[in-house]
Amino acid sequence: MDYVRYNPTDEFHKSIVGAVAENVQFGIRLQIHETVAPREVRLVVYGDGDGFYQEYVMYVDQSGDGYDNYIANVKLKKGLYWYYFVMDGVTYERYIGIDDRQRASLYYDNVRPWQLSVYKKQYDTPTWLNKGVMYQIMVDRFCATGDTVPNEDKILRHWGEQPFFREEDGVVRNRDFFGGNLKGVTSKLSYLHSLNVKTIYLNPIFKAYSNHKYDTEDYELIDPMFGTLDDFAELIEQAEKYGIKVILDGVFNHVGASSKYFNLDGKYSEAGAYNDEHSPYRDWFNIHPDGSYECWWNFQSLPRVNAYNSSAQKYFTGKNGIVRRWLNAGAAGWRLDVVDEIADPMLDKIVSAAKKEKPDAAIIGEVWEDASNKVDYGTRRHYLDGSQLDSVMNYPLMNGIIEFVRDGNVGALSHVVFDLVNNYPSYVRNNLMNILGTHDTIRILTNLAGTRLDNASKETMARTKMTDEQYKQGSKLLKLAAVLQYTMFGFPCVYYGDEVAMEGYKDPFCRCCYPWGEENKLMLDFYRRLGELRSLSVFSDGDFHQLVAEHGVYAFERVDTAAQTQVIVAVNRSHESYNLYLGDIYEDMLTGRKYSESCNLQTNEFVILKKVVK
Repeated sequence: MDYVRYNPTDEFHKSIVGAVAENVQFGIRLQIHETVAPREVRLVVYGDGDGFYQEYVMYVDQSGDGYDNYIANVKLKKGLYWYYFVMDGVTYERYIGIDDRQRASLYYDNVRPWQLSVYKKQYDTPTWLNKGVMYQIMVDRFCATGDTVPNEDKILRHWGEQPFFREEDGVVRNRDFFGGNLKGVTSKLSYLHSLNVKTIYLNPIFKAYSNHKYDTEDYELIDPMFGTLDDFAELIEQAEKYGIKVILDGVFNHVGASSKYFNLDGKYSEAGAYNDEHSPYRDWFNIHPDGSYECWWNFQSLPRVNAYNSSAQKYFTGKNGIVRRWLNAGAAGWRLDVVDEIADPMLDKIVSAAKKEKPDAAIIGEVWEDASNKVDYGTRRHYLDGSQLDSVMNYPLMNGIIEFVRDGNVGALSHVVFDLVNNYPSYVRNNLMNILGTHDTIRILTNLAGTRLDNASKETMARTKMTDEQYKQGSKLLKLAAVLQYTMFGFPCVYYGDEVAMEGYKDPFCRCCYPWGEENKLMLDFYRRLGELRSLSVFSDGDFHQLVAEHGVYAFERVDTAAQTQVIVAVNRSHESYNLYLGDIYEDMLTGRKYSESCNLQTNEFVILKKVVK
């Protein structure tokens, strides 16, 4: 028997699920078993290090089912808060907080509180962001159209070869290219349309030395290996005909050491910050008297930009700055690289500049942890308080899906989902960038079924391929992961090639060329069918309710009341069949099979069931 009941992801217990708006009243309902009979119950709310502390005496409401209901009405200003309950007249375990299973639990002391986020909306989240599918492209590795002529000392490889992880002298230079370009992306718009792609996310396309382009040399130019400004304009124009928008990778935390801004080795005729004290870029960087300088994660090739410098801020965020310039050129938004490294004075101006130029621009941050309570360099960030990010890359959900699908750990997935639902504002939750892999991670197929090589050398990774049995198992598990990715709140972002079951370990092996002409057509057809489902509003904007998280089975419900659509999604990763109670007639959206009252789910089986309207 549970002596206490409280679940903030259920409207019965918390009238507004998730983060709440500033100065909007909401109710909290705690249930306590009548045998406990406290004299008084108080809700305790305290701020995140700001000294705020408030107690609310809870009043007793209608009782039933052996439980008494204790209610408090709360209204708060913007900020991050924590809360728990205290029972007076109880001598031992008088505190109520959250336990490791995200359930209400009794504590003698050291109570664990729930998180409560309060936001004040400053910018409208773009309504187009969570429609359809997003597709991530590393331009050099996606598609090559026409002749690409390597410049400087760069090496042009044959399409499909394995990327260099080092050169013969053992140095990693990232200078091997395969000829992919913007014209190639434009040539594949019809293909992307067949996947119901509505947004293309391009990894950096500005002039840089490396193949990955995160070492920007000039933010004002398209890299000549990728094409020209005209090629970019053509991509935007043709994508528009398919109803596809393009967002760019904003690498505003650091630049390339060889860039025109820093010019470490004198590549540019005009002296840069490193070798000229009078350079207009000198104050952008922290250069020490001994010639050393502050870098991103100590990579000497990536000097870090001082986010507090007004000149740097103006260059990126001014009226004619980089953020606004490329939005004016047709981009629909920015994915901000390592946003947790960008201090608020710069980040606030980046967001403001983007929204001034294009009010419906999307600003998505690269955050690997829970973005609602992220602490960076000792500072609590406020990405989701309504004044900064529209969305973040959903790495927590990616990890939860992988642990569930690969290892059968349903608790890991349930834990992540609880935190996302409880901690995030609904406008962020429904616009989360749901990924299964990126250019920074192991390919999802390899992650699910490949040999574990977490601490192995690059040499070992280079020669390790999946066996036929591993590939077969991985393909089966990938379908389960993709079903969760496509039907969960937020929107799916497919890393190029995952839809045809590409394999590969971490960088650079996750960055191989798309296998045109050698695709896994069965997997591709499956992704296309999932893409069709993303046209339904129930998946983009429908309510979310977790139904089952036990015995290796995870199931949830999506409900769109306006469209009279109700969908149940379930995945079985246990070693036994599971009887899923439905309570009505449902039809499988992929197979057309109908179920009445219940569905018997076999091992490694999934269903996407739509309630039949009578």
